[in-house]
Amino acid sequence: MLRFDIYEARDSSWRWRLVASNGKIIADSGEGYASEYNAVRAAKRTKELAPSAPVKRLDGTLLSEAKLPQHNDPF
Repeated sequence: MLRFDIYEARDSSWRWRLVASNGKIIADSGEGYASEYNAVRAAKRTKELAPSAPVKRLDGTLLSEAKLPQHNDPF
């Protein structure tokens, strides 16, 4: 099961990371937040927005699920 971890970084900022069931970090906040509250809010917002996020190549080409390569995804 996926989970969001909220933690205080060495620079005293607050961050979130998305952790897979195997313990590997698969996403992170990419920036620090001034408070734990703001880090939690950003993680929740990411969770809300992710289902509607498109999958694109860097050249802007949108990829549908049908066009993605098939492989055994551990997630």
